[in-house]
Order: sequence, then structure tokens, then C-alpha cells
Amino acid sequence: MGSQGQFSSKIMLVRIQQVFLKTSYVIFRLFHAPVEHEWGQPKRQMPLCHSVHDSELAVQDLWAHLPQDNIRCLINSMPDRVAACIAAGGGPTRY
Repeated sequence: MGSQGQFSSKIMLVRIQQVFLKTSYVIFRLFHAPVEHEWGQPKRQMPLCHSVHDSELAVQDLWAHLPQDNIRCLINSMPDRVAACIAAGGGPTRY
């Protein structure tokens, strides 16, 4: 009887892990797209740096000067992004 309970617990744990991984993937897809979209332009403007410290400073400067209108548009698009991501089950969307 003890081993059957352990077997049942392992099955339940696997199911919980599967749901968690699927949910995590949907959440990752949902929030990765706007960040990746906004990072494109500063990434192209990134200067050649010769040290990690110089790279950190350059990234901080680029991030601090991102156009706020672009960020506001991405924030305002989140309800549509959420709906599209849910409808696609975490798969590809038009975003």
C-alpha cells in the first residue's frame, strides 16, 4: 500500500511539473516579445567596448535613453498580447 501511494504522488508531481512548465513557457513568450522588440534599436547602437565595466555602463546609458513613447505603446499593447498568447496556447502570435 505504501508503494502505491508513492507511485500516485510521483504521477501527481509529474503532472504539476508539466503544468508549471507549460505555464512558464506561456509567461516567458508573453513578456519576452516586448522586451526583445524594444531592445532591438539599442542593441544596434551598442558601442564596441573593451571591458565588462564599459559594456555595463553603455547598456545602462542606452536603457536610460529609450524613448518613453515606445515603451508606453508596448505597455498599452499588453492586453492584446495576453489575449493572443492565450489564444495561441503559448505558440507564435502576430507580435
